[in-house]
Amino acid sequence: MSKNRLLIVEDESIIAMELAFRLEDVGYTMLGIIPSGEEAVEAIAELQPELVLMDIHLEGEMDGIAAAEAIQKQYDIPIIFLTAHTDDTTLERAKITTPYGYLVKPFQEKELDIAIQMALYKHKMERKLRESEERLRLVVESGNDVVIVTDADGTITYFHAASKLGPPPDDIIGKTPAAFLPARNAQQWMENIRRVAESGNPITQESAVEWQGEELWFNTHMYPLRNPLGEITGIATVARDVSEIKRLKGILPVCAWCGKKIKDEEGHWVRLDMYIATHTDATVSHGMCDECQQQFSKTL
Repeated sequence: MSKNRLLIVEDESIIAMELAFRLEDVGYTMLGIIPSGEEAVEAIAELQPELVLMDIHLEGEMDGIAAAEAIQKQYDIPIIFLTAHTDDTTLERAKITTPYGYLVKPFQEKELDIAIQMALYKHKMERKLRESEERLRLVVESGNDVVIVTDADGTITYFHAASKLGPPPDDIIGKTPAAFLPARNAQQWMENIRRVAESGNPITQESAVEWQGEELWFNTHMYPLRNPLGEITGIATVARDVSEIKRLKGILPVCAWCGKKIKDEEGHWVRLDMYIATHTDATVSHGMCDECQQQFSKTL
């Protein structure tokens, strides 16, 4: 077993020394014994322990819970509380610091060893998860897609968009789509959230959104987010601005025989006037060219 570096914060020297000996016997490296919370906070930077065993009731103005809070504000170090007190007030205060363990004295050597190993493993996995989430965040926020995560009721818990496509995240998180979308779009979005939450199936669609006086087209994919039990806890929405694609450019496949139809994105031949109306900002008006006028006159 690798010799993980531990620090004991305990003001009863005999108990602390016995604990240190027992831990060294099972393979841990003891960095020292510190009797007060104030000294523990000051020593962390120099000693750099991988885990702290913290007695809750310490002499001095700073008890173990206050010391743990101070350490967690500056360092990413797991803490296991050791205490002879199990009263509700102490427990509630300790819970706020989210410790990696809470052992009630007296405890067995094996019990302590297991608690330390579990705390170190949990901390390692949480660090990997944070690193993975940070990499994912950098990937997401380096792109131009709009990425929104809501809970099952539609309240936004995460938001990212390029500056031209959305307001600052702080103006959006905690609100619903109605806070920044026109009523028509917000209503459709909430309906899609309900459908995904109820069915568990993703939805992909293309729609126009009125944004800051401009009509933008988005290809939107919505899918459920699940916890380890498979329960849907939120809905993720990834929307890509396809406004440029919707504008006519490049080579257009117009029928060579009639000249009145064009092949759309799905390979269907549709009326040219309808295609123009749905793919541009132009409004189509209908008239009759001279040639068609002559042909029409012959039928009268």
